[in-house]
Amino acid sequence: MGSIIVDNVTFAYGDEAGGAASPSAGSLVLDGVSLHIPDGQFLCIIGPSGSGKTTLLRLLLGLSEPTSGQLSIDGKAIDGPGLDRSFVFQDYSLFPWMKVQENVEFGIEQASKVLGRALGREDRARIARDYLQRVKMLDAADKYPYQLSGGMQQRVAIARALAMDTQILIFDEPFGALDVKTRRALQGLVEELWSTGCDRKTVVFVTHDIPEALLLADRIVYLSKGSIVADVAVDLPRPRTVEALERDAVASALARELTDLFYRDPNADERDIDEIAG
Repeated sequence: MGSIIVDNVTFAYGDEAGGAASPSAGSLVLDGVSLHIPDGQFLCIIGPSGSGKTTLLRLLLGLSEPTSGQLSIDGKAIDGPGLDRSFVFQDYSLFPWMKVQENVEFGIEQASKVLGRALGREDRARIARDYLQRVKMLDAADKYPYQLSGGMQQRVAIARALAMDTQILIFDEPFGALDVKTRRALQGLVEELWSTGCDRKTVVFVTHDIPEALLLADRIVYLSKGSIVADVAVDLPRPRTVEALERDAVASALARELTDLFYRDPNADERDIDEIAG
C-alpha cells in the first residue's frame, strides 16, 4: 500500500533564533496544500522555481515538519524519515566510498530491515544485479561513482531506489542536469519499469519539463507560491514515447494548457519558461 494524504499543510520558515515558525509574507512556503495521491498513482508536480515543490517532497520524506496540517501514508502520520520511501535526487545521492553494486545492496539491506524482509547476502546481491541489469549498468558493478558519468550515476541511483522495493518513490528533478539524449533514455526507463510492474508503486515526481510530465504522469499538479493552482488528469494510453505524444492531439492540448499556466503565472520568470519545453 502507498496511499498518501496531504491535509491542509502549511510550511513556513522559523525565526532566526530557531523558534516556532509563524506564517508571514516572507516566510510562507506552502499555504494550505491538500492532496490525495492514491496507491499506485504516478503524480508529477510542476511549477516555477520557489513554488514549494522541493519543500513538499522534504515533508513527504519526513526531513521537515509542517507548520500546520498533516501528512500521512496509509493513514499513519509521517513523523520522520523512513525506508518505506525511497528517493532519487538530481545530485545522484550515491555513497562515493562504495562500489556500484555495494550502493544498491546497501539500499536493499536497509529497506529490508525496516520492512521485515528476510534477505540474506546472496539474495541482496542477486536483486542488486537484476536491477543493475535493468538499467544497463551491470558491467559497472565493481566501479566507484567517480568513475561514472552523470547519466550512469543516475541509472545506479534509479536501480537502488527501485531495488529497495518500497511502495513509494520520490523523485526531485532527477534528470534536470543531464543532456537531452540521456534524459530521454532515463525517462523511458522509469516509465517502462513503473508501468510494466505487477505491483505499481506510488510515485511523486517533481519536474520543470512538461514533455517529461506528460510522458510519465497519471496526473499533474501545478504548484505556485505554495498553493495548488491546477490538478490535471493525464488520460493517455501507455506505453508512451515523446515522439508519439508530439503527434497526439490530446497530449498537445494538455501541453498547451500546462504551458499557459506558466505564462499566466506572475511568479514564473524567464528561466522557468525556458525550462518547461524539455
